[in-house]
Amino acid sequence: MTNKLTRLFSKSFLSFCVGAAVSNCAFAEEQPAAHSEVEKILVTGSHIRKGDFESPSPIKVIDSDDIEGVGAVNVGDLLGKIPSIVGDTTSSSSNSSEQDGGLNTVALRNLGSSRTLVLVDGMRYVSGMSVGSGYGVDLNTIPTTMIQRVEVLTGGQSAAYGSDAIAGVVNIILKKNFNGVAVKLQKGETEAGAAGTTDLEFTVGHNFDSGNAWFSLGYSDDEGLMATDRDYSSVHLDSVDTDGDGLVDTPQFVGSSHIPEGRIGSYKGDGTPFVRTEDVATSDAFNFHEYRSMITPLNRTFAATGLSLDLDDISRLNFTANYSRVESRTRMEAIPLDTRNDIFKLSRGGSSGIDIATHPWFAGTDLGNALLQDGITNLDDVSLTFRRLYEFGDRGAENVRSTFRVAGNYEYDLTDSTYLNVSATYGVTDQNQKNHGDINLERARFALDVVSDGAGGYQCADDIARISGCVPFNPFAYDGISQEAVDYLSADTGLNGSIEQYVVTSVIAGDIDFAFSDDVNNLGFAAGVEYRKEKGQETPDPLRQAGIVRGSRIAKTKGEFDVVDVFAELHVPILEQLNLDFAVRVGDYSSVGTTTNWTVGIDAPISDSIKLRGAVATAVRAPNVSDLFAGGTATAAFVVDPCNGISNADTGNIADNCRSISAIQNRIDSDGAFLLTQVESQNTSGLLSGSENVKEEKADTLTLGVVLTPEWLDDLQMSIDYYDIEIDDAIANTDRTVLLNRCYSVSPSEFDPNCGSLVRRDGRSGAALDVNSASGNENIIKTSGFDLDISYQTSFDIGDLYLGLAANYIDEYSITGIESGDTQHLEGEVLFPKLRFNMNASYSIENFNLYWQLRYWDSTKDRNDNSLMTDELNEIESRTYHDARISYSFSDSVNAYFGIKNIFDKQPPQLTQTHKYYQVGTLTNGTAYDLFGRSFYAGLKLNF
Repeated sequence: MTNKLTRLFSKSFLSFCVGAAVSNCAFAEEQPAAHSEVEKILVTGSHIRKGDFESPSPIKVIDSDDIEGVGAVNVGDLLGKIPSIVGDTTSSSSNSSEQDGGLNTVALRNLGSSRTLVLVDGMRYVSGMSVGSGYGVDLNTIPTTMIQRVEVLTGGQSAAYGSDAIAGVVNIILKKNFNGVAVKLQKGETEAGAAGTTDLEFTVGHNFDSGNAWFSLGYSDDEGLMATDRDYSSVHLDSVDTDGDGLVDTPQFVGSSHIPEGRIGSYKGDGTPFVRTEDVATSDAFNFHEYRSMITPLNRTFAATGLSLDLDDISRLNFTANYSRVESRTRMEAIPLDTRNDIFKLSRGGSSGIDIATHPWFAGTDLGNALLQDGITNLDDVSLTFRRLYEFGDRGAENVRSTFRVAGNYEYDLTDSTYLNVSATYGVTDQNQKNHGDINLERARFALDVVSDGAGGYQCADDIARISGCVPFNPFAYDGISQEAVDYLSADTGLNGSIEQYVVTSVIAGDIDFAFSDDVNNLGFAAGVEYRKEKGQETPDPLRQAGIVRGSRIAKTKGEFDVVDVFAELHVPILEQLNLDFAVRVGDYSSVGTTTNWTVGIDAPISDSIKLRGAVATAVRAPNVSDLFAGGTATAAFVVDPCNGISNADTGNIADNCRSISAIQNRIDSDGAFLLTQVESQNTSGLLSGSENVKEEKADTLTLGVVLTPEWLDDLQMSIDYYDIEIDDAIANTDRTVLLNRCYSVSPSEFDPNCGSLVRRDGRSGAALDVNSASGNENIIKTSGFDLDISYQTSFDIGDLYLGLAANYIDEYSITGIESGDTQHLEGEVLFPKLRFNMNASYSIENFNLYWQLRYWDSTKDRNDNSLMTDELNEIESRTYHDARISYSFSDSVNAYFGIKNIFDKQPPQLTQTHKYYQVGTLTNGTAYDLFGRSFYAGLKLNF
């Protein structure tokens, strides 16, 4: 009842604020005709606007010069180079993903895109990810041409912005008051070939007496990169143990046993032995990398517009809208088929019923004779039946994502020092996905059951199947699968989905007529209410839902939640050189109930040269639509059944609960114990899904820093900040073995044999057929470290100079399982380097500018707890990259530029499939290291 009253009050207050905003005439009659001009600066991390207000938490600012200096055409690529940020989902990490291919998301502190809140002009932006797989803003949808700057604020910011800001906030500020016409054309190429880029942007804007209006169009094409386009990735490698000491020590071509010619037991489809060698040219094994994309190609189009109006002396209106369409295509090798298990389900107790001596596909063939000679008379007795279905084409997914967002805010001056701001956003991302190269396994079963057609050929034995177009299918044929069979069996699958976001926020902010002394400003305050609703749905095709194709099964997703937040902030100048900041936010979620966050910050300039700053805060991440409602994607990860080995002599809750299942008790009575066969223990399938029972994550965050501005060098500024973040109840999919143990460990009076509909056992054998894993509050995540930022800029008679250094040092990054207590220490591993830093320099003289950047990624290990490979393979050397750009302005209207990335052509380290941080198709890790080699870009900017 209390929650309902809270939500009713909050919504009523919000409605009042909106009504007040649109009824400005009534307010205007009560206000003076004009107000004195007050400079109001909005700082990321606060709703209080004051001219001298500074954030107690560190803010990293990337301006348009930085964006242009590195030739960035995608804001995600730019942000991923900041030392405190990693690309969470990138064109290299999603190059083999069907649902997420082509996405570009970022994560502060490497805590995941769902824990990094992305804002545009201080307002939320809709997720671009498949609602069934995760949550994160797709930065492909935000045009770089209209970005004025990007502000990155670290530390928990939930009190200011609500859920998702555990790691911090990335606030993208768009350009305002654009006047004139701007055209930008940029073309990029790589020295080694492929991966070309083309970018074209057009913007027109006009200032008028009461405001500004602008409109922008853009097109971007990124050709992507195939694994075979680079020598270091052209051949797929594993690491093998060559000296027998139990540690893999040598990268080597091993390849796949699934081959285009088909492999049956130890033979190829022509009856000759399957031969595996270390040389890809002589081995019969299949080289994955001949068909894998390393960088997902992208095609982007966008349109954006904005309007700013001064309605009168005391009210203002801002409006923006943008639309983007992003197309991508992931590529993988042709789908692998195991006839015995994929079609006939031998691993789950099925049978092919194919007699080698009599079945047409084997009788009298070299392959059949070879199998019979080895004493193999039935296909069920063959060790494997592998084939690469190259006749069906390559495997991959085409994704088309369309994002539309509209945002507006209305600001009204209630007094000289107090104002009301009402803002609203609506965003929607639609995803249409088409998958290629799959096979209908149900049809394949009929197509393998053949009889003579009476005319010297064969036909499907089932009459109804023949009426439906069944064509005989021979996956064992050396000379390929017939086109007729391919046409009958091909299954182009896909899915459609969308995610929507609605946000309405009302804030009253300004000064309180009180100051602690004449030497300090008045107190500043902000108070408001926010309503947010998010909903999503995703519908895979019927074949994927039913699990009758070779690709992973995917279930439908549909769900929504909403939240009402009430928040307040207070800025308290205590002394001339001491300011305190307080913030609190209470949220009422339809999903998890009430949450509370608070922040206490301090800004203490102890002299003109030294300032101390810090903040302690709590933060939350409420489960998103995917965490709550994801229908699930199939997994085949190994599961340990707690009932395995149970007998009548065993005691305890697990034993009692296992024996309460009649099929298990029957096997115990028959065999003396419930002992799973190898087939039963290795073939428990399941889905990874969301759960409506998952609760919010809770975090404690601390930042402490010092800012130095030495009097002896006015243009130098330095800051060093310490951060510490601990996340409790971090959301993750529950390990399926853990899920079974939890379920079976409860008191027998509370035991549910279906474990909340997550577990399905065979009614005859008692074996677990399906164990589905749902989202749960599984982990504790801790990270701490230091950020260093140094900048220096000055002017000489012969030009202007800027120097900058940004660095991040990770002291700890650990994940601890709440149930198991096991801790993984990730600091110092590939994606968690101890040290990262960037150095930037810009020098301008008259119409000429030179920009240079150095990027450093520290030496790392693939595994801190390595017991798998030699130190030589486990230890990875540091990488340093140099980029440079020169530009020249021929006039105020024409600027041309040329840039080189990775000037010294630094190649990435080799990571085989055995490595933890290997990315499919890359033979390295494209999130950490440059995949392209030396590349060039040139462009032209026209401004009129």
